[in-house]
Amino acid sequence: MTKLIDALPIAIASMSLGRAAHHDLETKLAAASAAGFNGVELFYEDIKLPARAMTEGEFETNLHISAQCFRDLCDKYNLKILVFQPFKNYDGLLSPQRHAEKIEKLKNWIKIAKILGTDIIQIPSMFHRDPTVATGDDEKIVADLREVADLGKEEGIRFAYEMMAWGAHNDTWQDGWRITKKVDRDNFGMCLDTYQILANTWGDCTAESGKRLDADENMKRDLKELVETIPPEKVYYVQLSDATKLGTPISEGHEWWDSKMKPNMIWSRNARLFPCEEQLGGYLPVLEMFSAWVFELGYRGWVSMELFNRSMSDSDPSVPEIHAKRGMASWKKCVAALKLDEKDA
Repeated sequence: MTKLIDALPIAIASMSLGRAAHHDLETKLAAASAAGFNGVELFYEDIKLPARAMTEGEFETNLHISAQCFRDLCDKYNLKILVFQPFKNYDGLLSPQRHAEKIEKLKNWIKIAKILGTDIIQIPSMFHRDPTVATGDDEKIVADLREVADLGKEEGIRFAYEMMAWGAHNDTWQDGWRITKKVDRDNFGMCLDTYQILANTWGDCTAESGKRLDADENMKRDLKELVETIPPEKVYYVQLSDATKLGTPISEGHEWWDSKMKPNMIWSRNARLFPCEEQLGGYLPVLEMFSAWVFELGYRGWVSMELFNRSMSDSDPSVPEIHAKRGMASWKKCVAALKLDEKDA
C-alpha cells in the first residue's frame, strides 16, 4: 500500500534557495538535490537574469537558452520542474496595450514551459492598487483568465491561480475559488499557500499579539468551508510557508515600512519562514491547515516549501545549502507530525 508521503512529492521554490543576483543556479539546484527534494518551482528571475547577462541575441530568444540551461541542470540533479512562476499583474489590466503586451509575453512563457517540461504556469492575483491600472471587476478578470486558459490548452498548459494576501482586489481563497469557478476551464485551477491564507484569517502583522481577534475560531470555520467547497482536483499544487512573529507590528515608521505595499506584503518580503521553524519565530498554524488539506480535502500532489526573507539576498555562498537543509528539515517535521510516512494514501 502506498504511503501518504509517496503521494506528496516535495519541492522547493528556486528563489527560496537565494536570489539570482547573489547565487548561481547550479549551486542552488545542487543544494536542493543534496537535501533530498524531488523538484523545484522556477521563479522567473532565475532565468531572466542569466538571459539579461548574455551579450548577443534577442532577450526573448536568450530566455529560451536560459530555460534550457535550467532544465539541463535540473536533469543533472534529478529534479522535476513543478511550475513556472509568477505571471504577475495580468488579471484586470485596463490598458488594451498593456494587456496585449502581457498576452505576447504569455505566449513566450508557454514556449518556455514546454522547454522546462512543466505543464503549470502560476498566476498571482493582481498587486496594482491604482484604479487607473487595473480593475477588480469580476467580468473583466474572468475574461482575462479565460483568454490565457484557452491559449494554454492547445499546448497542454494548466494555470494555477494564487490569491495574494496583499491582492489589490482579490486576496482570499474564497475570491480565488469564485473566480476559478467563473473561468470554468478544465486547465484552470488554484495554488493554495498557507501563508497567503493564514495572513488574512489568523495572523495579523499589524497587531502586538500577532493574531486576529477570534483567530482560532476564524481559522476553524475557514478551513471547514474550504474543504467543503474546493474540489481537490482543482488544487494544482500547494505551498507551505510560515512567518516570523514580529516584535514590532508593521505600521508607518517601522524599519521595513513601504507605503507602496500593504502590510502583508511587507511581512512576506521580509520575514517568511519554512514551517515548523518556531526557533526562528515562526508561529502560524501551518500544520493544522496542511493537515486539513491532506486528510479532509483529500489533496494529493506536489507540496512546495516556500520562503521569502531578507536572508535570500545575503551574498554568503552558504545560503543555498543552508536554506535547502532548512526546507527539508521543515518538511521532515511536517511528515513526522502528521505521520505521513505511516498512513496510507
